[in-house]
Order: sequence, then structure tokens, then C-alpha cells
Amino acid sequence: MMITTITQRIESLASRTGVLYRLVEKYYVDMVKKEAGLAGIGKDDRILCIGGGCCPFSAILFHRMTSAKVTVVDNNKDCIPKARKVIERLGLSEHIRVVLQDGCASDIKDYSVIHLALQVDPMQQVISDVERRMSPGAKLLVRQPKKQLRGMYSKFSNATLDCCSSITHKSRSVGSTFLYKAM
Repeated sequence: MMITTITQRIESLASRTGVLYRLVEKYYVDMVKKEAGLAGIGKDDRILCIGGGCCPFSAILFHRMTSAKVTVVDNNKDCIPKARKVIERLGLSEHIRVVLQDGCASDIKDYSVIHLALQVDPMQQVISDVERRMSPGAKLLVRQPKKQLRGMYSKFSNATLDCCSSITHKSRSVGSTFLYKAM
């Protein structure tokens, strides 16, 4: 997918360049702030970010904004060492863990919040798997592309989940984030 490839290239460059890192991070700040508020994330939460990429901006910002512990999983083996270096460079290794793993293979029972990146693929399969294994009371945050960009991302249907609430974003590619709660 073209957008995913471009995103990976930008993040790879940002993982090595402080100035580009800070510039790209600004794209995520308002979005993550809204998502943290939507899910009511606090310091006692444990967050699992599925699809962190080379620069796990969302994970870093979730931690900085809430002090919650975060685990990032990504199934791209080239991203993991870069993401770990970013976390180390920022002095966040005690708070954010980066793991090479498929989102469907993640042990999610100990997480109170699970966040899915926009580029997760296949989105529907990961959502169905996470929904089936979430602990009661856990929250799932799922980013959705803007309507005109939906064909450029993995297909997603929220037919199996009951959306509790959502927020809209002003970003160029992310249209909204849905919040689901496990019963």
C-alpha cells in the first residue's frame, strides 16, 4: 500500500534525524491527546500499541501525556531496532517496550488499552482477534482513515463491534478514532 510505504520511509528517516523526528511528531500530538482523553488513559493503565513502526510516536506520546506503561508490537523486523534506538535515545526504555510480533499473536490479557495504528494490515483480522481476547473492561482504540483515503488502507468494518464513542481528527489522513470497550 502506497501510504504505508511512504509512512515507513518518513519514519525511518525520522528515527535517525532529531529535527525530522520533532517535525513528524507534531503530526501526532493533537491526535494522541484526543485519543488519551477519549479512552480516559491514566498512569495506571497498560497500553499495547499494535503497529508502532520505526518511530513509535503514538506510544511515546501516550506515555508522555499519561505516564502509562506502553508496549509496542510490530511485525516488521526492520522497524524494531530503529524503534528501540529511538526509545533509548529519548530515555524511555523503562517505560516503553518494543517487541517484534504480529498483532494477532500478542498476549493482550494484561492490557487495559489496546491501540491500533492506521496502517495495521489486515485490520479486520486483527480487530476480530483482539476483540475475542480482550479482558473485560479493556478499551480498544482504532484509527480510521479519512473517507476519501479508505481505499488506500486495509479494509475495516465495524459490524462486529459496538462503538462506544469516537472522535474526529484534523489530520490529512486520519479521519477518526473509534473507542470500543470489552464487556
